[in-house]
Amino acid sequence: MSQVNPFSLRQIRAWLQEYHVRPSKGWGQNFLTDRRVALRVLEAAHLQPEDAVLEVGPGLGALTLLLSERVRHVIAVEVDARLVAILQTVLEEQQIENITLIQANALSQPVPELLRGETEAKVVANIPYAITSPLLEHLLKYKQCIPLIVLTVQKEVAERLVAKPGDTAYGALSLFVQYHTQAEYLGRVPNTAFYPQPEVDSAIVRLTPLPDRLPSLEQKWFFKLTRAGFSKRRKTLRNALTALFEDADRISALLRRSGIHPATRAEDLGLEQWLTLAQQTVRMLYPESASTP
Repeated sequence: MSQVNPFSLRQIRAWLQEYHVRPSKGWGQNFLTDRRVALRVLEAAHLQPEDAVLEVGPGLGALTLLLSERVRHVIAVEVDARLVAILQTVLEEQQIENITLIQANALSQPVPELLRGETEAKVVANIPYAITSPLLEHLLKYKQCIPLIVLTVQKEVAERLVAKPGDTAYGALSLFVQYHTQAEYLGRVPNTAFYPQPEVDSAIVRLTPLPDRLPSLEQKWFFKLTRAGFSKRRKTLRNALTALFEDADRISALLRRSGIHPATRAEDLGLEQWLTLAQQTVRMLYPESASTP
């Protein structure tokens, strides 16, 4: 039995030709060709032999096969039936039995269903740029069964995930991810590490899920406030939040109660200030439901 090399450009082209596959831009099909990048991703995931791993978008198996050598179970979810057919053949030829291959859109099924009986799994993946935000929202809905997430994403998106107040990349996505996780930027991946070569560089991020910091009603308002604030980021918060409250004077009072000057802009507030603002909002609007100070 000869070993396959999913990082080999010759092997990739041979598979694509044999199965009549033209890489889809819409599905973000850029296949990893640099083993060193894969090893960086695996190292970042702190893998243990007893781990289960959920991989979204295995492509032609570059990460998948390396994962299978290091962990107990790999669940690989691939939307493209053509790539599933290639991977299925590779798994059979290589007699690899600890990979569960699922043809599905990972966004269409709850994570516990994707885990196929596993109680938890780390998520390790090179994900299509276009689905980064919806995939993060989907995964973090089920963070209780995901101890760690390591992703290769578009570099600009990676910078948004870890951005702080004052950074041009800082926004509602930054706060969403930093509310739910400890987010770390682990380094750039050049576009030359993929075939076909994308127009932009990527980066590796590690997200460690955290317990919710707010009760459900306050959490709901935290995300409403951050989205509204950054939807009009050049405006002051007093003006940007008008759509939520329809009363500028009430917003001013709320901001003062939160220790925030009404002329402040969304990009100037850190996570803790947004948390305080959400708490004060609930105390003002729903005094009977607000948590005890």
